[in-house]
Amino acid sequence: MSRTPLHTAVTEDGLAMVTLHGSGSGNALGGSFWDDLRDLMADVGQHDDIRSVALAGAGDLFSVGMDLRWYLVRLRRAQRSQDPGFMDADVHRLQQAVSAVADCPKPVVALVDGECTGAALELISACDIRYATRRAHFALPEAELGIVADLGGLQRLPLLVNQGHLRELAFTGRTVDAAHAARIGLLNDLFDDRAALHQAARRLNADLSRHPAPVVAGIKHTLDTAHHDAVTRGLEYAARWNSTHTGPTGLAQSMAARLHRSPAPDLPHPVAIP
Repeated sequence: MSRTPLHTAVTEDGLAMVTLHGSGSGNALGGSFWDDLRDLMADVGQHDDIRSVALAGAGDLFSVGMDLRWYLVRLRRAQRSQDPGFMDADVHRLQQAVSAVADCPKPVVALVDGECTGAALELISACDIRYATRRAHFALPEAELGIVADLGGLQRLPLLVNQGHLRELAFTGRTVDAAHAARIGLLNDLFDDRAALHQAARRLNADLSRHPAPVVAGIKHTLDTAHHDAVTRGLEYAARWNSTHTGPTGLAQSMAARLHRSPAPDLPHPVAIP
């Protein structure tokens, strides 16, 4: 039975509460989620009655990250079609969805409870503000799949945490708890439970509503402009790196190994990117 990957409810005071259901268990991010997210962010940006957006996961976690089963099917189709441009085109499509969060003129706050892994961590890096419960935990394990995180985490996280902490996360794939994430600057604040987390989003929306919406949008755009070109270049480089070094075959093998909880196979020897 299919389900809607995103559910949106707008409160009377203009807070758009967006709940991520994704395409698989653990709010895995796949299927139509990516196009729906891109379209939703474009849509809320056009509504004067919406002052801010909150992203939360359904149930007791934010998201386990990319839906590997969904993407593995896509990779195998690409192998059969021998389409050399598939991986680049698909990664750009996913990057555009995450960038739509960063580009939304409304402030976007991530509300993280439980797990926030991989693509989900890259997604919240595109948000303006990040709140979490004390039971939240975070990881960027793409290296285990033999790929470079390519949805914007390596471009946007340096704006939040220092290089040493980011490199430790990206190199090791290690999971860090909410207290550590707050200590290194990934999170704005910690809360005891989901109810307090959602109340914090409502308080933030009330604070934002006291200022003219165009001014808030102008602040966001001004802050983003300073880093926009560097983020764009970094996204393109990561997409090219994965396409050149790993490709659909290597990534499909690594994803299948991850799904079966077995060690990933050796990947082809890297080749240089000009």
